[in-house]
Amino acid sequence: MLELHDLCVRSAAPAGLAWLDEAKAAVAADLRQLPLLFPQVPRRLGRAWLSAGERRAAAGVVIECGAWRSCDAAALALLRTVFAASREDPTPLLVDLHERGDLEERTMLLRSACCLPLGPWTGKLLAAVQRTNQVVHVAAGVLDSNQLARTLEQGAAATVGFGQDDFERMMLKLAFIDLPLARVFDAERHASPQLSRMLMGLATEREAAGRKVWADTNRLIAHAPAPGSLARLLGGLESGSDEHRLAAAEGLATLGRARAADPGLLRLVLGERLPREDSARVRTAIAAALEAIRAPA
Repeated sequence: MLELHDLCVRSAAPAGLAWLDEAKAAVAADLRQLPLLFPQVPRRLGRAWLSAGERRAAAGVVIECGAWRSCDAAALALLRTVFAASREDPTPLLVDLHERGDLEERTMLLRSACCLPLGPWTGKLLAAVQRTNQVVHVAAGVLDSNQLARTLEQGAAATVGFGQDDFERMMLKLAFIDLPLARVFDAERHASPQLSRMLMGLATEREAAGRKVWADTNRLIAHAPAPGSLARLLGGLESGSDEHRLAAAEGLATLGRARAADPGLLRLVLGERLPREDSARVRTAIAAALEAIRAPA
């Protein structure tokens, strides 16, 4: 599994690291110590951010270290001790830790879960993320890692308790609270026409109510087009929002690479938009989309 201890050492005081070693030994000897020691982690190890922009991967787990703090890394160390020491299913212990935890404790637990082995606890904690109205907990449990993709790809849905339908509801939640698709690593691999229909339905409802629409809708629906996807992407090129036009251009590039739409139509619409586009970022994306469509299959 991922080793964050070296990054934690950079930011935590020696006294905190000594306490962590003692806490791990105490938990290994008696798992009942975990609920007593876990709440102390932020005070003992601090909340300093780890190395920004440093992505690590091991055993199928991918995380963005810049989203982690020293207390999160220490919490993971304690939880790994639980898995090493326990001969029983740790699900009740982890669920109880979540249910009794405060805002900070739940954040540490959910972020650490991205690096834990998959099992029933995974589905239970992701279900808690799905229910919560705390954006910080959604971010901790889902963003800056490949937790969702890994769960779908490596875990048997019946065992873990998290399947494609759960994934689609989670992505709909991200759309509703406007969290970035780019921070949900590999989510595009599990796009589906059903998810595209759900996202477009939500977008239509929010447009009718005069509310903000998730720009990443235009990126994700291109990976699994449903009826109406192409029309929404083409219309997105005329949005008054730079971000929505950018997402539409990138979505059309995805369709072009997959040969999922008439290349002549795409070239016509993108070519007509290019000289009228004011945003340099969007012009670059449109040009890239045109190149993707022109490239040989």
